[in-house]
Amino acid sequence: MFVIYGPTTSPTGDAGIPVFFHSARFMKVLVHLIAAFRLTCQLALAGALLATPGAARAQAPAFAPAVTYPSGGNNPYLVAVGDVNGDRRPDLVTTNFPSSTVGVLLGQAGGTFAPAATYPSGGINPTGVALGDVNGDGRPDVVTANSFSNTVGVLLGQTGGTFAAAATYASGGTGPFGVAVGDVNGDGRPDLVTANNFSNTVGVLLGQAGGTFAAVTTYSSGGGSPYLVALGDVNADGRPDIVTANSGSNTVGVLLGQAGGTFAAAATYASGGNSPRGVAVGDVNGDGRPDILTTNYGSTTVGVLLGQAGGTFAAAVTYSSGGGSPFGVALGDVNGDGRPDIAAANYNSNTVGVLLNAGTFLAATPNAATAAEVALYPNPARDGFTVRRPAGAAPAPAELLNALGQMVRRQPAAGASFWVETRGLAAGVYTLRLYTGGTALAKRVVVE
Repeated sequence: MFVIYGPTTSPTGDAGIPVFFHSARFMKVLVHLIAAFRLTCQLALAGALLATPGAARAQAPAFAPAVTYPSGGNNPYLVAVGDVNGDRRPDLVTTNFPSSTVGVLLGQAGGTFAPAATYPSGGINPTGVALGDVNGDGRPDVVTANSFSNTVGVLLGQTGGTFAAAATYASGGTGPFGVAVGDVNGDGRPDLVTANNFSNTVGVLLGQAGGTFAAVTTYSSGGGSPYLVALGDVNADGRPDIVTANSGSNTVGVLLGQAGGTFAAAATYASGGNSPRGVAVGDVNGDGRPDILTTNYGSTTVGVLLGQAGGTFAAAVTYSSGGGSPFGVALGDVNGDGRPDIAAANYNSNTVGVLLNAGTFLAATPNAATAAEVALYPNPARDGFTVRRPAGAAPAPAELLNALGQMVRRQPAAGASFWVETRGLAAGVYTLRLYTGGTALAKRVVVE
């Protein structure tokens, strides 16, 4: 089932975590979706999008009329959500395409936002934007994909939600549209991944001390014209993998992570429609394996590729996006029933389509049994929490994921207990994911 939200009634993002929608026309719908997700977004780790007649449903969500705010520049392309000034209120960061600027709108009481402060993006025509603490000072930094200068811009966060001048790095190809932040080599420093639309490549820039980055390494995206890019551990080996939406070949490319932050050649899967633009990774059917979602711009559909063993994927199942030319896509539990729902930004119809997850929980017996042996405290947590595991448990990677399934912390788990730092994270619901014997278990934790 989907619900359409037009220019006057619309949902958007979630509590302090990056979520993306496309085009100036969607600034009208973005702000309220953020407020709605703040109240209702739960962890997106169970449920399926398969229609189940008679399935029990939570009360249908209701959304107030949209409130609009100037983005600080012309034609905002994408938007990220995060707490950039540490006041525990989500803030907005936009890329203003022809203005070549970044707009920062600090959150205020009651879900309102201060006027935008603007910063040069460090390049020409920024498109993609992501947030991450790249220099380890506890402040979120801004990363942009500057599509017409073939660079990424890195704006280091400063006190009070301000940002330093952008440092720029080559993206490794031409026309970088999408950018993602994650620790792909396991050294504790965030790395950058770009989707280079004109050169059909993915660029990987490994993080170094002080928030700088090594020279880019490039990989084929596996298809033509990659637009946006996402990170997720699709094969449960503890290493982030790269997923691209290859618009020119109607495919998604999956590059499995390897030792040292390198990647295997891309495996490709049909996206289920024409010209996929947006991509997201999350477990929509509750089997413990990440799934892939795409927006198929040319066929007005959302494609859902369910994860299988070994980081492979089943054939795409498609659903109407509810409007014309869907671009951005995000996952979040908008109606509080514990199942991740899909939000798609429909570019040509000026709407957001919300597809409520109508499935049932899938059994994950091995994970559930093991998860019962793991304790987290305190929970809710403020600056961090302790994870206690059974005595004799083997060392294993531990990851903290936000409500969109994006990794925000990664560290080794050794011994009977270890500490997970949450200082600097936005308030909300997260998942701790532990790997044991090739399988993954998940525990929910609330950060205040």
